Amino acid sequence: MTIPMDAPKWFRPRAYMHFDVPVGASYARSINHKVVSENGWSPLIHYMKEDRRYRPLENKTVKKPRPIMYASHRDACILASYSHKLSQKLDAVYRRVGLHESVVAYRSLGKSNYDFAKRVQDYVKARETITVMCFDVTGFFDNLDHALLKKRLKWLFNVDELSDDWYKVLRHVTKYRFVNLDDLKNVPHIKTRLDARKRQPIASIPEIKAAGVLVNKNKKQKGIPQGTPISASLSNLYMIDFDLEILAETLSRGGLYQRYSDDILIACPPSKAEELEALVKSRLGTNGLELQAKKTERKTFSGQRTLSFQYLGYQLGQGDALIRPGSLSRQWRTARRVIAKAERVGKRAISKGAADRVYLRKLHNKFNNVLSRNFISYANKSGDTLASKAIKKQLKKMRKHISDEMKRLKP
Repeated sequence: MTIPMDAPKWFRPRAYMHFDVPVGASYARSINHKVVSENGWSPLIHYMKEDRRYRPLENKTVKKPRPIMYASHRDACILASYSHKLSQKLDAVYRRVGLHESVVAYRSLGKSNYDFAKRVQDYVKARETITVMCFDVTGFFDNLDHALLKKRLKWLFNVDELSDDWYKVLRHVTKYRFVNLDDLKNVPHIKTRLDARKRQPIASIPEIKAAGVLVNKNKKQKGIPQGTPISASLSNLYMIDFDLEILAETLSRGGLYQRYSDDILIACPPSKAEELEALVKSRLGTNGLELQAKKTERKTFSGQRTLSFQYLGYQLGQGDALIRPGSLSRQWRTARRVIAKAERVGKRAISKGAADRVYLRKLHNKFNNVLSRNFISYANKSGDTLASKAIKKQLKKMRKHISDEMKRLKP
């Protein structure tokens, strides 16, 4: 979908089906205090996304279910607008207090994961002996305390009470209501609409209630949904006190602190590792969060070029950086799936006399064009940014696998 030239810079069109129809730039421009204060918020739609993750400590790939909730088109447009306002205020704070380079997720920095990984890699390589600790937070979004979040929002805007519009926005993502997508699919006439994928509402709220579809409510005093346009910026705001203290404590001990959402990294002298790990655990507890102990990784480097730690999809250390094996496996599975589909479509066209061979131009462009936004391009930029010959070798091997797979389809 094309974005109009006069659209607000935070606006992006959304084509998914919901309880309303997609909105355009004109609606985005109309958003103001009154519109938001009077908005009738729709329930979110919930589904489980299944990610495959490679666990190096266990040497196996596991399935990780992740709950996703997405807002109606009008609501999402409002949330995107308010997320933009929140991010601008938060970015100003980050620059003022020295967090600009330490908090790197969900921000418009014009950088990618390989840039953030390079900062860490350069830091580790520049030191003769260094300990790196990578922490993961248990159920990050599910455990954000509503009272603390509201307190920090009031602090950010320097107000004693939130305005009506901000109160309504915050309430929508804390006391959220949601409908399970599977429940909607179990209603025959609603499933028919979903399958049609037309520009129409899935159903009205009275209609889904009449069909017996349950509208669930978050009755807890914690948790915000993953997937709304404002969830990410709210999570960064929530961590502001933690970020400030851990950055100061890490710097005072001669270390590096970087946080990407719930992935926390500290690189420090080995003698300071124990106290910094204890401090991270303690301060997370103060914020109603806890470490996922089995995913905590600690490595001490003293020139071992084969030793590495996992961070942002890479294996980093004092040797050459590598793309994580799990990422490569996932891309290879995707490539095989796409090639197999092209083969089925091509053979069907041949059987109908509509083609004389399986055409490969689109596949070559998808997987081999370094100017396209694809994994090959990303891996290539990763190798350049991280100055890694090892990544270039991984990329060469991946391209050969893909090329060999496509050769089967040539006449």
